[in-house]
Order: sequence, then C-alpha cells, then structure tokens
Amino acid sequence: MNDLKLMVERCDEAIDQTPDQADLHRDRALVLSLLGDQAKACADVERALSLLQQSTQPIDPMLQHELQVRQTSCKQSRTMAGSD
Repeated sequence: MNDLKLMVERCDEAIDQTPDQADLHRDRALVLSLLGDQAKACADVERALSLLQQSTQPIDPMLQHELQVRQTSCKQSRTMAGSD
C-alpha cells in the first residue's frame, strides 16, 4: 500500500510539471483505482479525456480507447451507487 501511495505522489509531481498530458492523468487514475479511491480515479479519467478533446496533436488511439473504457466503468459504478 505504501508503494502505491508513493506512486500517487510521483504522479502528482509529474502532473504538477506537465498538467496537460492526458497519459499522466491516466496513470494516476490507475493507481488511485488500486488504492480504492474510485472518485478521484474517475475525476482523472474525465480530466484526461478532456485534455484529449482539447489537444491539437495527434491522439494515441490506444490511450483514447483505454480512457473511454475506464469512463464507462466509472459511469457504471455511479449508476450502481445511484448517483448517476
């Protein structure tokens, strides 16, 4: 568990330096999910997707697909919890 918390801290540092990189938010979302913090993980997924939509650079189709799958999972979780 401490290793995962350290990974979140490292992700936070990387995002502080380059907040507009969707892949960094994707990575932190994964670690937050492993820690059981679904709300924060889903917020990172939404942020990453928003960054992709705003991007003028070519988008990695695998990154976009992965984020869309995670977004669907977040929506399902909210629906099951009755908050969506």
